[in-house]
Amino acid sequence: YPLIATGTNTTYLSNVVNHYFKCNFKTLVNRCRVEYAKLLLRKEKRTADELIKLCGFTSRSVFYSAFIREVGVVPSRYPGNTLPFLSEYD
Repeated sequence: YPLIATGTNTTYLSNVVNHYFKCNFKTLVNRCRVEYAKLLLRKEKRTADELIKLCGFTSRSVFYSAFIREVGVVPSRYPGNTLPFLSEYD
């Protein structure tokens, strides 16, 4: 719903995101979600499923893929991690 949030059309918004962030809108949103996940990993004790939902991901596999793409490691290997991640992704 970028049109509602920004007061502009989706083509213009897409062009701005591409120009300034060098990625598409979906990638930018996932980057922000991963940044939030990193913050939560350092600050709060939550289950993996709670973290995934709080960050707006629809599934564990999508979360792990985005996290690995942005950070380079699985969440359990992230420095400062306070969560006990146990999964097939570790």
